[in-house]
Amino acid sequence: MKLPEAIFGAKVSKQLLFDCVQAYLANKRQGTVKAKDRGEVHGTTAKMYKQKGTGRARHGSAKAGIFVGGGSAFPPRPRDWTQRTPKQMKKTAMFQALALRYQEGNLILVDHLGVETIKTKQMAAQLRKWSLTEALLVVEKNDEKIWKSVRNIPRMRVVTFSDVNALDILSFGKIVVTEKALEALEKRLG
Repeated sequence: MKLPEAIFGAKVSKQLLFDCVQAYLANKRQGTVKAKDRGEVHGTTAKMYKQKGTGRARHGSAKAGIFVGGGSAFPPRPRDWTQRTPKQMKKTAMFQALALRYQEGNLILVDHLGVETIKTKQMAAQLRKWSLTEALLVVEKNDEKIWKSVRNIPRMRVVTFSDVNALDILSFGKIVVTEKALEALEKRLG
């Protein structure tokens, strides 16, 4: 099959890939982490001991960050980590991630993933035949037989062409793409 030069001949910019991956990972964060500072900790506000004459440091209450059970000095707060990535940047990152895997020789193109029944053993044997220990399988559409046959194999993942992104491609060493999925990818990235 003749591979499109526009996708697989693309010049790879490591900075662009890095920026996109950072954005994908940042957007996955919940940002719900929270700890209490000294004003929020439940406890007495009584002075621990007199100000002068003890030879110890002066303290106003046991809620200071230095004490066990006290508040944190600079606690983490809930925040929104999302980064907006332009569509063109995501699209270019996809091109370049595919091109990178192709240039490394880690892109495998197959006519179809022949699965007649839901059988992990058969799928594992097929993947072993291609000497794959970890891979991302890109298919044209959701196929229950393929998905259920692969889901229990460690370090294997199935995604449709419409759901795949640069982070998925760069997370796996080898990429297996069906012909129909590649044609659909070309149209999507076209």
